[in-house]
Amino acid sequence: MTTTNKHEYEFVVSRIKEENYRMLMSSSRYFMLELAAEMAEANQCELTKNERNNALNNEKYLSDYAMSDEDM
Repeated sequence: MTTTNKHEYEFVVSRIKEENYRMLMSSSRYFMLELAAEMAEANQCELTKNERNNALNNEKYLSDYAMSDEDM
């Protein structure tokens, strides 16, 4: 394996890991939104648009670092 191929391989593997992490974070945020909606329904109320946005964009469930294709 040449050095160029090794570097390309490492780059591709890191992008795949990054994308898998991004999908995991996205599905976790969506799951949290579903739980919040179920809790609201159980309490006989509705989530407001702001509450839905907060569930999806809660800082605790966002990545600690920017992805390679995002601005920092």
